[in-house]
Amino acid sequence: MSQTKVQLVSDGAVIGIQSAGTVIGSGATTLNFVGAGNTFAYNAGTKTLDISISGGSGGGGIGTVINYDDGKASPFSFIDAEVTITSNLNLDTTNAGASQSYIVSAVPKITVASGVAVTVGSGKTMVIDVLQIGDL
Repeated sequence: MSQTKVQLVSDGAVIGIQSAGTVIGSGATTLNFVGAGNTFAYNAGTKTLDISISGGSGGGGIGTVINYDDGKASPFSFIDAEVTITSNLNLDTTNAGASQSYIVSAVPKITVASGVAVTVGSGKTMVIDVLQIGDL
């Protein structure tokens, strides 16, 4: 799978988009990151903006990718056995799908900290341990 690289040209006035070194678009003025796990890093020396999309390579898109020592994604990922929710979380049409949807977690044990609220909105169904790995 090729990586997408965005190159800033003319002191940031124009953005040219490349995939594996091939120009696929130019003249865009806005990059719109959609979904969780999308990050970018700007390199002032080369004037490039590297975009990383979680789950796009390595680990099959399930869990957190385990990287090689050089930072590249390996074919392995991990899923924590348990997590604690420490901030309020409202799973509604704003952040969990515009219509009926399933909210899923591969983590087998989720604890909600004292004083914290997790609200599952109307039309949402929450499924914990969707991969049924809790008995491994």
